[in-house]
Amino acid sequence: MEDNKNYTPKENTNKKNPESDYEVKAQEHYQYGRRFRNLAVFSGIIIILLLIGLVVVGVMKRGDGTEACSSGLNVDLSEPEDPPIFHDLTSTEVKGLMDFLFKQNNLNLTKPEKITVKSSYIFTAELHLPNKADVVSYLARGAGQKPPRQARVIIFRGDLQTQKIMELVVTPLPKPTHYTIWKDDIPFQYRPITGPEYGKAVESITKETDNKARQLLLKSFGGTLTNCGDTCLSYKYVSPMSVAISGRNRRLFWFWMFQFVEFFILHPIDFAVLVDMDDPLFAIDKVWYNDRAFSSLDVLMQQYNDNNLPKLKISFPVMSKSLFSTMYRRGTEVPKSSQLPPISIEPSGRRYSIKGQHVKYMNWNFDFRMSSTRGPQLYDIRFQNDRIVYEIGLQEISVFYSGKTPTQMFSNFFDTMSLIGPRGKNLVPGVDCPSHATFLPASHVMEISEQQVTIQNAFCLFEFNTGMPLRRHHAPMSFHGTFYEGLPNSVLILRSILTVVNYSYLIDYIFYHTGAVEVKVVSTGYILATPFTANASNFGFQVSDNINGNLHHHMFSFKVDVDIYGTENRYRTLDISTTESANQFNSDSNAKFTQGQFVVSEKKTEREAAYKFNFDTPKYHLFYSNQKSNKFGVPKSYRLLNRGMSKQLLPENVGNEPAMAWMRYQMAVTKRKEDERTSSTIYSLMDSLSPVVNFEEFLNDDENIVDEDLVAWVSMGVQHIPHTEDLPVTHTPGMDLSFFLLPYNYFPEDPAMGSRDSVRIEPNIYNNPKSGVRVTGMKSEDLQCKPPVNSYQQAVEADPSILFDTS
Repeated sequence: MEDNKNYTPKENTNKKNPESDYEVKAQEHYQYGRRFRNLAVFSGIIIILLLIGLVVVGVMKRGDGTEACSSGLNVDLSEPEDPPIFHDLTSTEVKGLMDFLFKQNNLNLTKPEKITVKSSYIFTAELHLPNKADVVSYLARGAGQKPPRQARVIIFRGDLQTQKIMELVVTPLPKPTHYTIWKDDIPFQYRPITGPEYGKAVESITKETDNKARQLLLKSFGGTLTNCGDTCLSYKYVSPMSVAISGRNRRLFWFWMFQFVEFFILHPIDFAVLVDMDDPLFAIDKVWYNDRAFSSLDVLMQQYNDNNLPKLKISFPVMSKSLFSTMYRRGTEVPKSSQLPPISIEPSGRRYSIKGQHVKYMNWNFDFRMSSTRGPQLYDIRFQNDRIVYEIGLQEISVFYSGKTPTQMFSNFFDTMSLIGPRGKNLVPGVDCPSHATFLPASHVMEISEQQVTIQNAFCLFEFNTGMPLRRHHAPMSFHGTFYEGLPNSVLILRSILTVVNYSYLIDYIFYHTGAVEVKVVSTGYILATPFTANASNFGFQVSDNINGNLHHHMFSFKVDVDIYGTENRYRTLDISTTESANQFNSDSNAKFTQGQFVVSEKKTEREAAYKFNFDTPKYHLFYSNQKSNKFGVPKSYRLLNRGMSKQLLPENVGNEPAMAWMRYQMAVTKRKEDERTSSTIYSLMDSLSPVVNFEEFLNDDENIVDEDLVAWVSMGVQHIPHTEDLPVTHTPGMDLSFFLLPYNYFPEDPAMGSRDSVRIEPNIYNNPKSGVRVTGMKSEDLQCKPPVNSYQQAVEADPSILFDTS
């Protein structure tokens, strides 16, 4: 089934009522006459279709007579009846899963439309992969019995006297017969804020605050929470206080208040309440106003009315005067005339193919999916049919803020708690991805529905000329051999953009012709501002009249399950240092010469393989099979290069740090285990005292890693101190992080030497440019076809649900 690049609006399925009995009888009365008329109409339609065909051919021609460009290789996005191992759950499987679960009386499940905090209900469900050994065995056979399809289901058991969270593995899909318990001891307190409780909490605190502090809000911030017209205030953001932070065994969250305009995150006000989410009435535990804490709203209002505290007075923003927070175009317009920007095209159509969630491109093959809990994941990555990676995928996005107010100082976020998979949606052609990209959906099971929720444009896949040569050399003089050879760097990119409230994270998986893979993360979006406080300059600069931009640390965890010639791998480093030797060519017989050298260091245990970067000891990180060497006896390896390293500065085992123990290391290599599938969980926001997944425990047993199935856990990060140019939205330059998997003595030479994209220019007679030159490989850029037109504007105008939630 061809992907729809023209984004056709949803078809109107409303139909007219059936004809009345009177009309039917009238038609029977004139039946013969109608047959004659139908024949005439049919003949007319044939003529019209022929004319349309001629018109279409004419439209497909440009003014110079060229035809529309070929669409290239095939794209089939239809849902498979028999899904491959790595394919996301299908709608048929989800229906079978739900039918089975709701028949399990011991689970006591409540339908989504009736759930409350005290219900037993499904929070999410997604693909659960079989044991790797079974998968690898099946893939090696290429046929035979496929491991059964499974789903991992997270159920919140609020219905029990001792409430808890259960994780089940249900199998076989699409017609399950049983389930096993994956985890059954997760404290109920660790659950993320869910739809039912968030909605009721906001409703409760809004009502109480409006009843008790309406006049304070109106006089201090120019608006109110209810009956507010165009000057509305609203509770819109939460900051968690885990047990490790509060010292209390309660689920406590600070609810921030904002002036509700575009975009509200840039209009915080110095008012917040600490809410006890374990209280059925969502009691307000503390209040923050004008740089001071109060034990209750009543205490605040008493002191406010008695003039016993400083009072704030901040005007409600008039949007025309607060342009910094809007995205409308302004400033000096460039270019001076309405010239269109450059675009990327595929003159011969797609050079990749897709079937379901499997991609083929040049020498590459891989599968992809969107995990509801962890985001974009890739599997079974092969180059020239050799698997180099079994699994590579995002595990966690964490952001730790700093500040003077409790709303910022306690803003330690673990974004998986909000289910980051469904945050990837609605990519816009021509901006988020090139117009010629193939846009791909993703489906999720969430608490809001028994059925899958399908999100359009969750991924885009495209080939892209980076504008930089992959390789090139120019020998201009006969002394060097007189030639030019180069290869443009065209790459295949699978992209998703995860928007978690104010920040958007661009995640790219990039495939090079050389057999290299790059994983890239770029941060953009609105900063999480705080009300301006004069004595908080060491936490952030004042970036506008009423706000500070506070220091924060973006951190990312990735899993890289390498398979270099199988699953029995080793990890070594090439430790670069200096060496000193006698300089026999110096007139001074005591002279020394210092130069660089490297020493091979084989890592034998998990602790040895836990890496913290040190500028004094640079290293190459290599993964290889001891059974495969090149003809020179050197192990055929892949190198992991991390260009996104960042040091986490918080002390270990303090506050929320244990929940992100993976960030203690720029890379850690462990023996793969089925019960160590992820470095983080959706519970990390609240479980710091006793993490459900404590990454440090992956290393504590210090197992042997020689000739074992190895996983590299890669951490990246960037410290961000916002500045005025981050308004209205943080730009992407300088915010990109990457790590690479690079072949290292793996091939006898550059595997991209076979690319037809290369260009060579050389004299007709060797080393004699006066003999004239011959050019091989350079293609004319005078296109003989017309690229497809980006029709997204017309589509989104006709159907806004393509981009926005219209439910």
